[in-house]
Amino acid sequence: MEDKREENNSDGNENSENISTEEKTLAEYGYLTKINGEIFNPEEVQILIGDPMTREITQIINFLCESYPIEAISYCLQRCYYNTFSKTSLLDKIIKYLLTKYPDGEFIINDLLFAYKDNHLTAKITSVNQFNSIDNYENRQLTKLVFYDSSKEGVDVKKLNFNEIFIEIDEIYIEDININNLIKTINDSNSNIISLDENEDQANFLCDKHHLFKRFCKRGNNIYVFNFIGFEKVKILRKKKKGKKNNEEIDNDNDNSVAVFICDQNNCKSKYKYNFSSNRFTEVVPHDNMCHDINDNVPSYYKKNIDLLKEKPHITDIQLVRTGKAILK
Repeated sequence: MEDKREENNSDGNENSENISTEEKTLAEYGYLTKINGEIFNPEEVQILIGDPMTREITQIINFLCESYPIEAISYCLQRCYYNTFSKTSLLDKIIKYLLTKYPDGEFIINDLLFAYKDNHLTAKITSVNQFNSIDNYENRQLTKLVFYDSSKEGVDVKKLNFNEIFIEIDEIYIEDININNLIKTINDSNSNIISLDENEDQANFLCDKHHLFKRFCKRGNNIYVFNFIGFEKVKILRKKKKGKKNNEEIDNDNDNSVAVFICDQNNCKSKYKYNFSSNRFTEVVPHDNMCHDINDNVPSYYKKNIDLLKEKPHITDIQLVRTGKAILK
């Protein structure tokens, strides 16, 4: 009989050891936490809490901080407070969404960015058990965010050919260049005089004491660097109706200006323009059929921005914006 009891006890211990993690968790907590098919101890699962605005802003800012340089997010917020958004920037579109939906969420966004800079993003999180004990029903709601990958087959979203970001660069990091000679060279072969004066819309877009500088672009397998040389006046022809009762259209000329860029590569004659109304960076004169390798003897910000374009496939254009007084007025 004693041998029988010992045998039974032995079997019991073996059965106890063979109980699955799922059964143990269910026995201890009364419910299971399963994420993507994997069983978790409910106490190890962290849940974002707070009101709906705090939850959504926290999740989106966390996503942006993982996807974009913190400098680009900070400068984007500066511009977007003035309602100057780039139409070809996913970062601008997301920030615009937040500021439009939550006009009072500015302080939360700033707090989160400061926390991220200090390497401790202070999201309000709790365990499953603590979450279930919250009395306020509104604060027990979960926010689900879905980010669509437009590269996947069957995802029906509008794809952006270009995704630009803007990053500030302080004048102390910029070597002086003889921009007067650059402008003279361009004007000698161009009927439109180039100026460094921004119009009001352009100045508002860039913010006070901010001015265009170099632009880094990823096109296919190539990365190009462009020098901003000034603004060129252009005529924009738009059709305009005479009146509500008259559908006849008349031609209406509007003066505008575009930012002009030339290729940074020696002996390349390419020229591009940036339109602030459409936020398009378009070709005027194509690149010469020559090697566009970046010289090793360049300032450190070259390598920093080129590496960023290589590391982040969703970013195609980096526009550097210099802070401080303009080069020439």
